[in-house]
Amino acid sequence: MKIKFNGETEEVRSKRLCDIIEELSGAYKQGSVIAVISEKEKVELKNEFAIKTEVREARIKIVRGKEAETEARSLFYKVYRKFRNESGRIGWESEDITGIGPIETNLSVEKNEHRYRKWDVFFGFGGFDPGMTYLMISKREHKAAYGTDADAVIGRLTRGRSIISDLHEGDRIEEISPIVTKAERIGFVTSDLNTEIEEGQEIFTFAKVRLLREAAMSSEHFFSLTRDGIFHVDDFSHTYLASESFKGLSLPVENIHYRSKYYLSVRNTGSEKGKVYAYKESRLPHPSHSVFGEIIQGGELMDYARSGDTIYTVTEPKWMMVVGKSQKEAEEFFERENIEQVREGNKNDDAIVADLEPALTMEIVDRGAVRTVGVDAEGVFEVELYHTEAPKTVWYFKKITGLINRPIGNLKVYFTAPGMMVLFHGNADEAGTLVPENLPKEGVKKGILGVTNMSRSNRGIMGIRLNDSKEYGPTGESFDGANLVLSLSSITPSKLSFLSKLKEGDVIYVKEKA
Repeated sequence: MKIKFNGETEEVRSKRLCDIIEELSGAYKQGSVIAVISEKEKVELKNEFAIKTEVREARIKIVRGKEAETEARSLFYKVYRKFRNESGRIGWESEDITGIGPIETNLSVEKNEHRYRKWDVFFGFGGFDPGMTYLMISKREHKAAYGTDADAVIGRLTRGRSIISDLHEGDRIEEISPIVTKAERIGFVTSDLNTEIEEGQEIFTFAKVRLLREAAMSSEHFFSLTRDGIFHVDDFSHTYLASESFKGLSLPVENIHYRSKYYLSVRNTGSEKGKVYAYKESRLPHPSHSVFGEIIQGGELMDYARSGDTIYTVTEPKWMMVVGKSQKEAEEFFERENIEQVREGNKNDDAIVADLEPALTMEIVDRGAVRTVGVDAEGVFEVELYHTEAPKTVWYFKKITGLINRPIGNLKVYFTAPGMMVLFHGNADEAGTLVPENLPKEGVKKGILGVTNMSRSNRGIMGIRLNDSKEYGPTGESFDGANLVLSLSSITPSKLSFLSKLKEGDVIYVKEKA
């Protein structure tokens, strides 16, 4: 059968979604939703017609009453196509009416006056002769005898009134035609791969987003948000979908623009800052929203997704984030992307990339070059974060270290107590609402990192214990003053030795265990 798969017409043998994806080797991420769209036939609306001119068009809405169809309305459906060429000229114009035609009809003649409202559309005769029948448009309320009865009114002009007012005798319209609706698209999203597909349906397995260079920081925010290729739908309305995964992160004001359908924006101020929106309907520009991208394929996924759904997302350009890779892996990546790479710091193939210059993808693409800063692998610590036990503290830790938007974060040494603990810089303002959670109970083992909570004056300070303690937490506070946030994946003698040699101003790097 013939279907459309991610915009391409395909001939497939399979019926089920899973089999179609396999047959076409289609892009798909397990668990994400798939949009299935059908189109209905185009239909002519029998109650709305366009009067087309060279530039624009006016519209007639046919008036239908409770009574039986009038002779004039029945006639209009038969003869509207005749109002073109010579019979499409403005053949009669006055202060009261503009008349298109004439054509010949067999309507009955009546010489009484009738009242016409402004913008009524009706049949009238020239010289009380049905052979000179005009389609007339009343430009103001008036009373006159045009040779037809009161039932000769067929409808009203609803759009393009200035167009009709500007037409004069001898001007020509192109045609009168019924309004034809666009093909009506109906669809749904599903993650059930056993769903059967019918002939002619369209399938969208991913949304492709083109990021805008005018919004480099907002674009980087989106790259981080969808680092696994997934857009999580946390909120939706009839005009947008939104992801709240990074709500709370501060961003600059960039690219204040119309939020057109299938465009994306991020909130840059207020309690919703960091929240990302994908629009199903156009909205006006707003200074609190930076527009940073456009969905150029698979927008139908946005049309039908709901809260809790996940949408497989790919970006143009790719995210240039190679932090966490080796210098050699970064080199191979940038070669594929035609970006010149210069190694700095530790330049060895197996050194870990800890930083980029420039740091933003859009800037790297613009320059066509990047510097990758390498560090010794032993200076990068794999950690296990306590997401369930200390969610607020994990958020704080990831935000302060940079783990929130890149694969490797960094900690700068603030103070050391040899053999006991290493303290790292934090942010007292960010920790102002850091409530006590996951407090130590019977003791703290070496290799555990904690954060001083809001109950202490040194809130926000982070620390790792280098020895076991039954009295003090990782930051030197009593047990009720420090939230435990992570543990080193393995605390070997060599790692303890490395940590013990740190001094004020040194930096260590952390990455979350996969």
